[in-house]
Amino acid sequence: MSGHDASGRPGAEPGAMPGAEPGAVPGDGASGVGPVVGQASGSQASGSADGAAHPTRRTVLKAIGIGGGTVLLAGTGVVGVRAERNGVWSVGDGAPWQLWSTWQDAPGTAALAAAGALAANPHNLQPWTWSVSDDGIDLLDDPTRAMPLGDPDGRERIVGYGCALANVVLAARARGRRAEVHAWPDPAAPGHIAHVTLSDGPAPDDRELRLAAAISRRHSDRGPYRAGAVDPAVLADLASGAENLGAEVVWVTEPAARASLGDLYVEATAAIVADEPVSVEAFSWFRNDRAQIERYRDGLTLDCQGMSPLMLAAAKILPAQSRTSGDAYWVKSTRDVHTATAAAYGVIRVADVASAADRLAGGRLLQRVHLAATDAGLGLQHMNQIGERVDRDRASGAADQFSDRWAQVLGIPAEQALVSFRVGHPTRTAHASPRRTLASIGVPG
Repeated sequence: MSGHDASGRPGAEPGAMPGAEPGAVPGDGASGVGPVVGQASGSQASGSADGAAHPTRRTVLKAIGIGGGTVLLAGTGVVGVRAERNGVWSVGDGAPWQLWSTWQDAPGTAALAAAGALAANPHNLQPWTWSVSDDGIDLLDDPTRAMPLGDPDGRERIVGYGCALANVVLAARARGRRAEVHAWPDPAAPGHIAHVTLSDGPAPDDRELRLAAAISRRHSDRGPYRAGAVDPAVLADLASGAENLGAEVVWVTEPAARASLGDLYVEATAAIVADEPVSVEAFSWFRNDRAQIERYRDGLTLDCQGMSPLMLAAAKILPAQSRTSGDAYWVKSTRDVHTATAAAYGVIRVADVASAADRLAGGRLLQRVHLAATDAGLGLQHMNQIGERVDRDRASGAADQFSDRWAQVLGIPAEQALVSFRVGHPTRTAHASPRRTLASIGVPG
């Protein structure tokens, strides 16, 4: 899950101008933090439902070097057509994103499965189908949606199932129902991931209600974070209420340890992009334009890469770049944005990362932490390049380049470090990733 939802590895370099830093546009300043776009050349920027301003056509076209004398012509020509087709003026609007705001409208128990479908999952594969009844929900594997090179033994895949189950449980609790998870209920059917038994329960407490309310707002935040530490008490609270899951969070907050861990992330990212078969596999899940998003409703998108509004618009207007240039941009972003601005790193610790049960439990905790971070106004980005390289080296028979250093920085055995992420105070609005239709995953709409 260097991609839960969106991996931080863009599949195409987002239209960067020469010398531009990741996530920056001309006029951003040295920090790389984009401005809020208000009025430009006498035109009012369009608003959005979340209150974030979107750039006007004139602002975007000027930002990418199309002079004032040609703005109106470009807006009605090839550039304007590409802008319209790729949703420059309507980020996150349309059918592929509707589930985020409508999941609670699904009938009865189906709403709980719909909540599960909004969970973090590796590279936004959405590798599941569901079966629902009045008193239960079944989570089933979809074997056609996989990355056998990037996730060779299913570590991240099973963590994603745990994330989905966490959403189901919290959505049920918000409705006053108790949800009991039975993992792999049929030993003869390994693709039957879990059965969730539903029954009447006590009224939800305030924390359960807040976490359930965050389901619609939880997105991976790959943008720069503001300078400054996160209060240790806030970090400790992110995992509260999940002590019985059999997993815990190890926090990396000390500056030297964060720097060492950041260096490992950058090195692992470079190793991933240098591994051509893995790079090609990941790139196949990148949806570069609106037509691909409408067709597939999965995978990684430009919207979720944490760019400033103007850079995102430029990325959608300019022609798509190659896999190799996208890989280079990902390495640069990891070095100059993701690790450079992380206030803290969190690692989900379990007894044994090879255990399917521990992976599922760790995923349930991971999702709760992300929802709690959303509720607290924090940004969170899944960063699992190190674990991916450990698994890839093991699967390919190569020497393990990361486990010992990983363990040294964390102070725990690498065999207990399941998945990891960064947190901090966000500077930009994190956008939603597309989701498949409920009918396509077996859920009544």
